[in-house]
Amino acid sequence: MPTAEQVDAWNDVRGRGVEGELYVVLGPWSEQSLSASTLERLAGLITRFVNRLIATDVESLLDATLADCEGFIWAPTKRNAAPSMHTVHLRRTAVRGLFRTLRQLEPDFVDPTTHLDLPSKGDPRARPLTDDELTSLRISALGRVRSSNRAALAVALAEATATTGEIPLVRWRDVDLAAGTVALPGATPIRARTGALSPWGRGVLTRIHNETSPPADDFVGSRRGYTDSHSGQAAIANLLAKLLDAAGLVGGDVRPTSIRLWAGTTVLNTRGVDAAAAALGITSLDATLRSLHRQRST
Repeated sequence: MPTAEQVDAWNDVRGRGVEGELYVVLGPWSEQSLSASTLERLAGLITRFVNRLIATDVESLLDATLADCEGFIWAPTKRNAAPSMHTVHLRRTAVRGLFRTLRQLEPDFVDPTTHLDLPSKGDPRARPLTDDELTSLRISALGRVRSSNRAALAVALAEATATTGEIPLVRWRDVDLAAGTVALPGATPIRARTGALSPWGRGVLTRIHNETSPPADDFVGSRRGYTDSHSGQAAIANLLAKLLDAAGLVGGDVRPTSIRLWAGTTVLNTRGVDAAAAALGITSLDATLRSLHRQRST
């Protein structure tokens, strides 16, 4: 429930412009148990939604219509392409979150998206890459015209089960080239762990380390560290997605996380599900098998 101060603040801005209303409505979000990256991403989407309302002369969030919401949810991307189902669902989630908070301040408000149904996203799970697909990805990384070292390092860390959120945080001091391992920091819900570099990945890191002699505090998989924003994760995910695309590996079930799932599958096939769960940093054995598109044997 909103505090008396929040209610007073809402009454002061109500109907006086969507920007002022948005500031009051989103205020409590910073107090919720949302990660910084989730909060930043949702707030960014809502800001774009509000900017569309302003551009069409909507004066209050209370006046937003279903047509306003649908126009935003199905709007083309910055490249004027049709949005993916994942993007469409994420936009609806952001708008509904905004209206849910607004309804706490304005109990009679009716969410215009209540009956807005969307097509299914399909199977949301990424599948592991095959050995042949991983070889194509490695070739794609090494053949990159610009930043080939950075691309190869990102793939090498992903092969060691690093997530796109962990890769920007790994420093050279976390890498043990002699042992062929890398200390991975973890991130909710993934546990911190020691990742095993593949022979190819170990060779890549060894070559680049010998060529550049980087300081121990330098970041391995990114130009710089990103410790307070989701921008580092987004940059790595975008880089790996481009490499997958250049390798001809496109499709709804092939994503950057498919690289680390390749490593999980390799461990599963050789050492069993317990070892695979530990390697991926997943606490649940069933969740590990689901992520690897496997089922428990009966």
